[in-house]
Amino acid sequence: MERNVLVDKLKGYACFLVLLGHVIMGIRLSGISVPFFFEGTEQFLWSFHVALFMFLSGVVYKETGGWTSKKTKGRFILNKLLNLGIPYVVFSAVYIIINSFVGEANTHSSVADILFIWKTPVAQYWFLYALFFLFVIWVCLSGILKNWQITLFTVLLGYVLPLIPGFSWGPFDIVFYSALAFGLGTSVDFKSLTKTSAFIKYLTVAMHLAVSITLIVFGLIEKAFIKEIMTLFGIYSSISFIYLLQDIKPVSRFLLFINKYSFQTYLLHTIFTAGARVMLLRAGVSQWWIHLVLGTLCGIAFSVLASIIAKKIKVLNIFFFPTKTVKSLQKQQ
Repeated sequence: MERNVLVDKLKGYACFLVLLGHVIMGIRLSGISVPFFFEGTEQFLWSFHVALFMFLSGVVYKETGGWTSKKTKGRFILNKLLNLGIPYVVFSAVYIIINSFVGEANTHSSVADILFIWKTPVAQYWFLYALFFLFVIWVCLSGILKNWQITLFTVLLGYVLPLIPGFSWGPFDIVFYSALAFGLGTSVDFKSLTKTSAFIKYLTVAMHLAVSITLIVFGLIEKAFIKEIMTLFGIYSSISFIYLLQDIKPVSRFLLFINKYSFQTYLLHTIFTAGARVMLLRAGVSQWWIHLVLGTLCGIAFSVLASIIAKKIKVLNIFFFPTKTVKSLQKQQ
């Protein structure tokens, strides 16, 4: 099946925003003096960037045929368990171990926390946790309900049942929280979202920015229902924004480059951005703009470098792409 290049560019964009958001958050929490707009920028990014990743995962799930791409439902779920579960466990453990020894890196962790990652995801790895269980829900209900019906059912479960006194989804909160964006991706005609005029696209991007700033200023962007509306607005605005920019060659090349290493960058970037911040602080560098630029560059460059090394030493690539790497190694024998 022909790749959807716009989806690839959007994945690169979403990955870059996640990295940038973590750099900004790390600088702000480290005690460095930052401009007034830092926290607002962080809130703006959080309102849609990971949801955009979820949405695109749903789009790809639909465009590749859902569970039928692996012939059987059991084989599809096993494939996702291996290809999401192994990176989830490995990099969650690495993150926890680093944080347990380097307190300034990110939030403090204890090595014993590794024993609880099955129910308590850490850092950005919650995305893999939530995505796996969303795949399970969609596969199990596929054939009984249509994708839009699964979306509606899952979202209602996530919002209605917690209203019962004493009820809690516990670690599955993040699964149901992510269902709206993922489900929307499985349900909509992606190409139809790009068919508006250039004027409407520019207006959408401008309105999204203006409304977001207003809600942030008044402290409303995290309020119930407003949060969900802004998540959907952010996804649509991102599609419009990247569609408008995609013919600018440097932008297109950059987004496709980031997309090429998006999974590895998503898994590794907090380790390298935090490392850059710690080293700069220990060297006495406290200018926020230096941290922002170098932190972002290190997050990209070292993640890409680790990806290239893993491709050269193929056994290491198992930690990123387990089944694909095993098949490649078997062919060499």
